[in-house]
Amino acid sequence: MMNNIYSIQKMPLLVFRGKQTLAEYHEEISIYQGNPLIEALPKILDEDSVIEQLQDYPVLDESERQLPAHLRLHLIQNVFELFIVLSHHLDLEQRFSRMIRAGYRARNPVKRDFWQSNQEKVELLRTGHKLSFSSCKRSTATGFTILGISGVGKTTAIESILNLYPQVIFHNSYKQYNLTLTQLVWLKLECPADGSVKGLCINFFQAVDDVFGTNYYYIYASNGKKTVNEMMPNMALVAANINLGVLVIDEIQSLTKLNIGGYEKILDFFVELINTIGLPVVLVGTYKAWSILGNQFRQIRRGTGQGDFIWERMKEDEDWQLFVEGLWKYQYLKHDCKLNSKFSHALYYECQGITDFAIKIFMLAQARAITTGTEKLTVGLIKSVAKDCLRTARDILDALKINDLHKLQNCEDVYLNINSFLEEEIRILNKNQDSLIKEEIISSELPKNNPVKPDPSSKSNKNSNSSIQSNKKTKTVNQLNPSLLSIADVGQKNKLSIYQSLKKANYICSATEYL
Repeated sequence: MMNNIYSIQKMPLLVFRGKQTLAEYHEEISIYQGNPLIEALPKILDEDSVIEQLQDYPVLDESERQLPAHLRLHLIQNVFELFIVLSHHLDLEQRFSRMIRAGYRARNPVKRDFWQSNQEKVELLRTGHKLSFSSCKRSTATGFTILGISGVGKTTAIESILNLYPQVIFHNSYKQYNLTLTQLVWLKLECPADGSVKGLCINFFQAVDDVFGTNYYYIYASNGKKTVNEMMPNMALVAANINLGVLVIDEIQSLTKLNIGGYEKILDFFVELINTIGLPVVLVGTYKAWSILGNQFRQIRRGTGQGDFIWERMKEDEDWQLFVEGLWKYQYLKHDCKLNSKFSHALYYECQGITDFAIKIFMLAQARAITTGTEKLTVGLIKSVAKDCLRTARDILDALKINDLHKLQNCEDVYLNINSFLEEEIRILNKNQDSLIKEEIISSELPKNNPVKPDPSSKSNKNSNSSIQSNKKTKTVNQLNPSLLSIADVGQKNKLSIYQSLKKANYICSATEYL
């Protein structure tokens, strides 16, 4: 009867799925040796191997260019399967490779206290107590955030990189140990459309059930009837028991629909998952998510060890040239058109470095060339297709072309506007300095051995105190105020984004600087 109730009430959830395999162990570098959860993972890849395994060039049959028009209109869609490995894909793969293995370092199932430690950590989350380093081994997990404009290929790249690893590994024995456990290497979820914490917890249990065929949604969520405070520790318990390697949360900008207390709670929970049970968490979203992540910047930083990944639209550089050259091969027109700088620039100008638009413009230009009978690509054709077929995105693309900051600042999904965050940080800085100055003045005016209470009626005393406080405050604030807004303003005058301006002024360091 219980199973029947469960099957009726449980809502099906389609999740991104990967391979399932039996564990095969191999030797690892010294810091990873002796840990079956790491030794069962694929070997660490070099760049050439990453490119070979990630790239996807659909089969192209030159003879099909002579097929009838109605058939070639289907073939031009073949370009949607194309995946060209660029420099940022290599960077992202390296981060995932380090992060997954680092998360498993402190979670070794052949250690005597492994399962007890898991239970203790989950109990700490349940009670809200801080981690006791005397009883629990320190987490080695790290996480990071990926923010970028819609259409640059974040989700496609992440799923391709996750697919380099089996999703599920079944362990039976390891060396002299009888080891029967299941390892869920990765799980990718989308943040619920309403951005709710409860919705995310429910999605997690349903996703795990979808992968394993378990009843966690019924057992730990009571078919969604349990409260958030009950489900969150249960979510951590399940993640620990199935040896989850990394949790990826996509569309994190949906949290902006919540009030401050709502999104703070879930962001705090992500940090606790990293710091307590050692589960790496990757948050993925558009620039719109900056408004909430920025408010939690100082806290989230404690849970990030791979550096945040700002995925900007492509520049017209070597990566763009590599991308266009790969794309340009997939022509199904009777007259083959060779790529040149004019074509490359025209396509970049119309898509503004957004790869999704570039692929669609290239495909639709071929469709128009086929239907009109011209059977040849031209710069004019690319421009006309972009004008006619990208109407919903026209305002944003036009704003990007002329760097219209006023219009772009109103579109948080497209433009990384950190002015408000910088203003808030400076306000907090000044507020903290005000408090520090007051404390310094009080301590300096009241001698330790012979405290003398100032006479409030003394006019000279008031003037003296006022002068001291004013001078100290001015000096301290002038020294510590980083003038970030000034840097941003100068950058905008030079047609640089705020992110580029701060990076140029050495306020933003390379993600690998401290690795």
